[in-house]
Amino acid sequence: MDRQLASSAAAQEATRRALRSRRSGEGPRIRFGTDRAGMTVAARSDSLTIGSVSRPTRRIRSIIFDTAVDDLRKQNIQLRGYEMHGAAFVELSWERPSAPGARGSIELRVPTLEVGKMLGFSEPLRRSIADRPLEARSVAETERRERLVERAQTRIAVCFDDGFVECGGRRVNFHEIELQLIDGAEEEFWNVAAELAPRVRARFLPMSEAELALARATGEGLAPAKARRPTLAEGASLDEAIVAALSACLDQFVANWPALQYQAPEEAIHQMRVSLRRLRAGVGMLRRGVTSEALEIAAARAKEIATTLGAARNLDVLVDMLVAGPLAQANGEPSFYALLDAVERRRIEAHAAVAALIAAPRTTQFVVDLRAALAARNWRAQPGEDGRARLDASAPGSAKQFAIRSLDRLHRRALKKSRDLAALTPEQRHHARIAFKKARYAAEFFESLFDAHAKSRHYLRRTAALQDELGAINDLAVAAELLRDLGASDPDIAPASAFAVGWCAHAREGAATDWKKTEKSLKKLETFWR
Repeated sequence: MDRQLASSAAAQEATRRALRSRRSGEGPRIRFGTDRAGMTVAARSDSLTIGSVSRPTRRIRSIIFDTAVDDLRKQNIQLRGYEMHGAAFVELSWERPSAPGARGSIELRVPTLEVGKMLGFSEPLRRSIADRPLEARSVAETERRERLVERAQTRIAVCFDDGFVECGGRRVNFHEIELQLIDGAEEEFWNVAAELAPRVRARFLPMSEAELALARATGEGLAPAKARRPTLAEGASLDEAIVAALSACLDQFVANWPALQYQAPEEAIHQMRVSLRRLRAGVGMLRRGVTSEALEIAAARAKEIATTLGAARNLDVLVDMLVAGPLAQANGEPSFYALLDAVERRRIEAHAAVAALIAAPRTTQFVVDLRAALAARNWRAQPGEDGRARLDASAPGSAKQFAIRSLDRLHRRALKKSRDLAALTPEQRHHARIAFKKARYAAEFFESLFDAHAKSRHYLRRTAALQDELGAINDLAVAAELLRDLGASDPDIAPASAFAVGWCAHAREGAATDWKKTEKSLKKLETFWR
């Protein structure tokens, strides 16, 4: 009996240590949103029960403090107080000027979380807010159940959180499941997440409901996210490059979900579409180095999602074009406003379709499955004609070797597609634009492998400018097609639609781009990888 008690006590202590370590931020984590039924299914699932040790349920009250004019937020300081088991604690965290992106923190036990008594422990904090009074900016109350799951020599901390958050006069209930890898194989961690997601019809959460509520109240943390270029060591393997490049695409995709819902849906849709185009371009490029069913499935799913995003994006562009172009010349003609109303109705429907798709379980599954494939490095080298691998993707330096070969091929293809640019049809120019887009994405993926910053910056800037020039022409062609469809569906707006189609044609013909000059500059474009 004593041995059993000792064993149980040791297991509980191991669980406490592991769950405490999750607060250090080490190891990948993922947070799912679900409902009460999903929480029950998750709590009983084999994935999270077999080989698990649980802690008693805890009730946590958490408060984010700041002044009425956001003194702390403006200085990248966060003051969080929380109550647990009758004890009160404050956690102060701040950005370290000497290490951008890194944060320092201190946690103290305090007698109370009463606002008037919060500053007694820190004179520097009092000075940072100029003695202005603190107030509770958001309050979250959570019932938390914690487990430590051990599976295939991998330990995963799991939190089941049920509760609500109040912020800015709004109350939101939430049911969240968070998983974090403590130690062991990252591949196994993502396998657990991939098994769990469909069972609970999970929604991936880029941030918790408490964080989201605070971001909505302050307007911070909801801005659309642009692409992040991966950083690779000169001797990186192709395996490492694949993980870095495709992870960057996926990071950009999910980072724009909050902005889609709460702040800048038009720009968020655009950035998500860019992220998926980059992902598909990356998978297409990699086919000459590796073969992977998992990556092909991810690219196919990305294409499906991008189709819905593209429909909304095209309508966003059309609205802006109509307001700046034909509508500005309409002199108050009612049919033009009827046309704008018809476009706006379609745009609202398209945005609703995007929001529903992002919230759908299959989109979360796309994210989790791709994370799992990247963690497992679920690909193999592409065989050559003799059946042997063309390139050892795990070998040091193989990324640079593959990059040079790929960049050469994509650059040559783009130049070929843009030959006699002035004489090309709109469709041929569209294909030239796609070719340069793929060349630019590849250059961004591999730029850090080459010590040629000035040359790479010039190459990327010039190819991006060409994309913009060709993209403006393509936007007019897409807008004209949408307008024809609108005019055919409603006789009342057909005259205004026909006028707008003519305006698009005139704008295309009157484009000021000197294509011969552009083609000449492209021929002189210096590559940075040789």
